[in-house]
Amino acid sequence: MEKMADNAVTADVLVIITERNEILTLDTCTSLLPILTGLIEIDMDQHLSVSLDLLLKLVRMYGSPIYSTLSAPASVGVDIQAKQMLRYSRCFVELEKAKACLPSLSRGGLVAKTVLELNLAFQEVS
Repeated sequence: MEKMADNAVTADVLVIITERNEILTLDTCTSLLPILTGLIEIDMDQHLSVSLDLLLKLVRMYGSPIYSTLSAPASVGVDIQAKQMLRYSRCFVELEKAKACLPSLSRGGLVAKTVLELNLAFQEVS
């Protein structure tokens, strides 16, 4: 999906993904966050709304484990969870990018409401 040039198609696919909780895993979160961050930067309310809705869902599902894992002290010895830690780290970077974009999205209506909810969700998990 990341290589798709058509943002409208990407947004349509994201709507379907948002409705299907069973496919929202840490792996899909890792793949979706860069796409969502990219769509947040596009100045189209429909794309923005879809992106923010899915981002909110991902923050509520995975925000706490991502932030708590990265704030935990490093383990000594062989780390058998290195692959998962790498995923958490990538998600953290993308979540921070998305969080940095939120202040500039203070529009009215549904977008503003979702931005407020996202800010609150970020405060809860970080």
